[in-house]
Amino acid sequence: MGHRSFNRLRLGVAAALKLTHENRACLIDDISSTGARLRIDRPLAPGQSLVLSFHELTLFSTVMWVRGGECGLRFDQPLELEDMQGMLWIKENRALYERICKAGPAMDWAEGIGEY
Repeated sequence: MGHRSFNRLRLGVAAALKLTHENRACLIDDISSTGARLRIDRPLAPGQSLVLSFHELTLFSTVMWVRGGECGLRFDQPLELEDMQGMLWIKENRALYERICKAGPAMDWAEGIGEY
């Protein structure tokens, strides 16, 4: 096994995978600045390129391994420190984060922006 040089942050938050032919839901179990471990409902192929979308992040990634309902991604570019700090904020403020996520679409609708 390889050596990790960055700490992983356990998250357990929903995200989306964008593949060339479809979009899929996933759950980010944990994340570091260089990659993530996801829970997925259908297997992906090791070496497959995809985009992981979470909140305002768009992370170009490669599938490194797949085991059952899990897979590991390596990001093409490491996350910035501010992005990792944002992930830590989400972990430490889970209830507030979930409230903000639920309120976001309603606020967009009230302001006349976003999708209907």
